[in-house]
Amino acid sequence: MKKIIVLFFAAICILSCKGKEEVVDESFVTILFRSDPAFKGGRMEGVAPDWDVMQDIVAREMPGTTLKFRPIQAPEGEYFTKVALALRTDPEYDIISEDSFMLQSDAAAGYLAPLDVENWEDWEQFYKGGKDASTIDGKVYTIPWNTDVRGIWYSRALFSEAGLPDDWQAKNWNDILDAARKIKALNKDVVPFMIYLSRANGEATTMQTFLMLLYGTEDKLFEDGKWIVESKGMLDTLTFIQTLRDENLIVPDDILLTTAYGGYMEPYAISGNVGLRLDGSWMASGFEAAGVDNWREIYGFSGMPTEFGNPERPLITFQGGFGFSISAISKKKEKAWEVIKIITSYEALNEIYKTSGHISTRADVGETPEHQAMGVNAQGSTFLPYGNYRPANEDYPAVSAEIQAMVESVITGQTPEKAMTTFAKNVEAIVGSEKIIKKN
Repeated sequence: MKKIIVLFFAAICILSCKGKEEVVDESFVTILFRSDPAFKGGRMEGVAPDWDVMQDIVAREMPGTTLKFRPIQAPEGEYFTKVALALRTDPEYDIISEDSFMLQSDAAAGYLAPLDVENWEDWEQFYKGGKDASTIDGKVYTIPWNTDVRGIWYSRALFSEAGLPDDWQAKNWNDILDAARKIKALNKDVVPFMIYLSRANGEATTMQTFLMLLYGTEDKLFEDGKWIVESKGMLDTLTFIQTLRDENLIVPDDILLTTAYGGYMEPYAISGNVGLRLDGSWMASGFEAAGVDNWREIYGFSGMPTEFGNPERPLITFQGGFGFSISAISKKKEKAWEVIKIITSYEALNEIYKTSGHISTRADVGETPEHQAMGVNAQGSTFLPYGNYRPANEDYPAVSAEIQAMVESVITGQTPEKAMTTFAKNVEAIVGSEKIIKKN
């Protein structure tokens, strides 16, 4: 009899529980993004778009829907760890402003949901490079909402004093070294060349420095699914970095190799006392945020040349940026996808770029006179045909950390040959011998 009663109540529980479906509140969609209180308005300029503009657009296009913004305040390295934890465990987050740096690893870990771009006409308006970087094994995992390029900023005043032209454009690496040497020869309290060369500067060392140099040679970092751990181009890259150190064209190690580097350099950069700076197009927004409205009179912006000059490939740049992705455990995937389509529309990005100053990911927006007039967009857009993206491979973050260690080791006195050999050994230990290539 007891057994019958137990079964009876168990059946009732099953029926009642089955009838209770979880109610999902679709009146809002939550967006996760990186925020840093050290930056303007508690937001990291260049990472967070104008959320207010997005909120207004969504309210207009999707009445009854609001956006909830959930910033994660953390340095870059900690941010990626916190994002991974959030995407793995918390279904509250629907959309993430995904760094292209982490797209491959997040998608491979199953954190992101593929997006149905096949039935979205706007996808054709996005530049091919951005679309390729958003696609992994034939599936699209993010819609790029901003991009950037890297090049060489140079001080017009210092160049004039050193006898260099105002419309300077280096044709090869020797032109860069020649300019830095002439700036140093002025014997003033200036920095000839600002460049990222330490582990403390994280991904900036990999992307703004190492890859910008390496891809200007005849070699690359990743090819046919394998990591190129030794090559002539890599050795030339490290030798160029060694030259900067040996000739004192950069700041001393006690500043260069620490997290204090950026703060130390800021007054030099704002005042135009940095001869050359290998950095991103977003610096224009940084100058404006610092109140340097006349930055165009202070600095020029030119393309990064290839090693020896190549008429068919005169420049090299790397593109980064962020895209909007959907969490694989979100309970509002369809709603989130509708929101993404709205906030990456022609109208939305046209408005967002007015405040963020980024280079457009959409051709129809990028070609407008208003967009071309912003920052260095007109010039930066000419770099796009020579653009590259970081390897779309889940091991990239670990390989990047080894690149940073290799570059720093050259700055601290190791020979380029030894630094490259150590790098090859360490990367092989990470990815396996079957996934590396030695060309040297």
